[in-house]
Amino acid sequence: MKIKPVTANDSQIVSDILEMFGRYGSTFVDLVTGKRTDMDALLNFYSAPLRFIGPTFHMVMKDEAAIVGPNGMGGEIDRLRKANFAGSTLGACDVAVLNDQAALVDAIWLRRDSGGALMEAFAVTYLLALTAGEWRVTSAVNTSKRRSAEDRNKKYSTLMRTTEVPVLNAK
Repeated sequence: MKIKPVTANDSQIVSDILEMFGRYGSTFVDLVTGKRTDMDALLNFYSAPLRFIGPTFHMVMKDEAAIVGPNGMGGEIDRLRKANFAGSTLGACDVAVLNDQAALVDAIWLRRDSGGALMEAFAVTYLLALTAGEWRVTSAVNTSKRRSAEDRNKKYSTLMRTTEVPVLNAK
């Protein structure tokens, strides 16, 4: 397989997606910690239908109401509110541009409690599509495979890698 060279457009796509993930992380944290209450803000980052696959579930959120509802991302936000969640850091973010309309993103999220302790670290592979001029998540797969936090957070060298992308914390 021949690997195509990185183009200026690919670099712009990667930049746009990294910026989107920074905004997404901040929005998510603000919703969990109560700085924001507008759950519809998540719709700036997701496109329906949204498929999310984890180690023990496979869910399809068929419309925007399902995405923000209690059985979608709204339920995850509620769970984290009850768990003393205070912030997230995007520990790693690898972007692979598939074409001008699609990209794969491998991310490692680090969730911390109000004392700064690591609550959980997990890996997710996202499929993004350019929708109405904006990048949106169309599918997400938790790829953690129940590995330890230390193993998931190792730095692996890849093309177009960004590490320690800050996401606003609740503090």
